[in-house]
Amino acid sequence: MPIVVAYTEGDSGTSALELASVLSRSTGEALVVAVVVTTPHAAGAPEFVDGDYLAPLTQWADRVLDAARERMPSGVGASFQVVRASSIPGGLLELASRTTASALVIGSSSKGPLGRISLGSVTDRLVHSAPLPVLLAPLGYRAAPSARIRRVSIGYGGSKDGGYVAVAGARLAETLGAAARVVTFAVRPPKQFFGGIEESADELVIDRWVTRMKAAIIKQVNEIEPGRLGDRLARSLVVGDGVSWAHAIWDVEWADGDLLVVGPSSSAPAARIFLGSRASKIVRSAPVPVYLVPAPRRH
Repeated sequence: MPIVVAYTEGDSGTSALELASVLSRSTGEALVVAVVVTTPHAAGAPEFVDGDYLAPLTQWADRVLDAARERMPSGVGASFQVVRASSIPGGLLELASRTTASALVIGSSSKGPLGRISLGSVTDRLVHSAPLPVLLAPLGYRAAPSARIRRVSIGYGGSKDGGYVAVAGARLAETLGAAARVVTFAVRPPKQFFGGIEESADELVIDRWVTRMKAAIIKQVNEIEPGRLGDRLARSLVVGDGVSWAHAIWDVEWADGDLLVVGPSSSAPAARIFLGSRASKIVRSAPVPVYLVPAPRRH
């Protein structure tokens, strides 16, 4: 199955292409690099479409794809397509469906901070509706010529679908030939009191919370995949602690080649991505690319 790359002018397209190339080296899958042209004809208004309207759009799309070809890292298999659709998200999802893509890779809004993920209008719609995994590249993301995914960090918060996300992340790591770990984040207000008793009590609360999280990982994972996976993931648990989501996420050690897996909201429609409020904060604070997992199919 191929990996669809949403390409456009500017850094958003370049960052998406860089991340998709890293993923392709790790999985062996080819890329389908796409530029979406929105047309009234695709929206069901053919009377407004003629050669004078379409020609400049087609020429622009061809120029953008030429730039993508020039930026494509060597050794990565890719094809290039212009997609006509009534909207960019719709065109990307239609292409992903038609090619039975394994994932969709997209860059961040150019209005966001460098090195972070910022959701523009296209990305925002995809992270609330896509039926396949979506990978988000931080603004300015660049990788070494031979870079691969080396470690998969699975975000876990103990929600009802936490076990499903943990298993999905572990299977992704296996596919990528990468290490796997579970990360969770403890966000708490700044300490108002200082001293031995208060400090010890605070740490005791965190220790008990970590123990409960490990037990929850084992229980939820074993319900899906009995065996040693639950124990292995629980032992890998890393906790980020801070007074905000950004502080807690940056409390965890990150490195080149890391990929953060984030699951959907508990209210997400079956087999769709729907980013909840906590997940959105994690995504916006993440210093590494993010892999969004669609909700499981409900029976």
